[in-house]
Amino acid sequence: MFRPVDETQQTQTSPDDYAKNASASLEAAPRVPGKRRKRHHDIASKIRSVQPVPRDIHGNYEMPVQVGILVVLNLGRVVWDRDAFHNERYIWPVGYTVQREYYSMVDPHTDVIYTCWVSEGKDAPLFHVEAEDMPDASIVAPTATGAWTAVLRKVNQIRHREHSNSASGPDYFGFSHPTIAKMVQDLPGADRCRTYVMQNFVEMKDRHVRGVVKKGRGGRPSIDMLNRGQRALMAASASSPSSAHTAQPEEAGLVRRISVATLTNTISASETSPS
Repeated sequence: MFRPVDETQQTQTSPDDYAKNASASLEAAPRVPGKRRKRHHDIASKIRSVQPVPRDIHGNYEMPVQVGILVVLNLGRVVWDRDAFHNERYIWPVGYTVQREYYSMVDPHTDVIYTCWVSEGKDAPLFHVEAEDMPDASIVAPTATGAWTAVLRKVNQIRHREHSNSASGPDYFGFSHPTIAKMVQDLPGADRCRTYVMQNFVEMKDRHVRGVVKKGRGGRPSIDMLNRGQRALMAASASSPSSAHTAQPEEAGLVRRISVATLTNTISASETSPS
């Protein structure tokens, strides 16, 4: 049944009124002041097991090192004075560089080396992922998850798979791995990151370390992996334009990973050192 509208009872709410009502609702909503504190406590109280990583005479971690399925080439430097470069759980150092093997985005029958690194954007970190068979098509995103989601989308597309394209950036970049998290936390300036919660780590027992190394998930990377990584970096260098770019280095992606020369020297040292 149609009921006439009593216009005298109708009121129009202005945008300012909406804002006031929303503000009042937020103020009236119950607050949970201890929630953030509890999350900090959970992070700080958890003890994470890590593999031992050799250090040089200056106390710095020796690179490269195999951590899980990742080869860490460079830990980078901590930007502690800008909150965008860390959060409660992770620190994203500028220059951090790792390599890993994953499905090709152009050949459905091939696995290739991916180089992942962090550069310094204007106000926040930029996350780069570069496949060795696509050296001139580096993927850049404002988050690690965004960069690797783009990779998974292409990988699934060429394989005609209906799999999810979602990816955990911290996992694929290695930030969530306890050993890498400890190495990053040990960098100068990590303790000055305002929102980062310092974590507790304990080294694995010897028998567990032997198992990790035996599976090829720890210790010094294999020469084959280093050689493949070197070729990936050389391909990337060959594809880089030789002419100067007018953009700032962080915008042009020129703040890159470890140099080819450094990796070559590391490979040579690995080949001559006793096994």
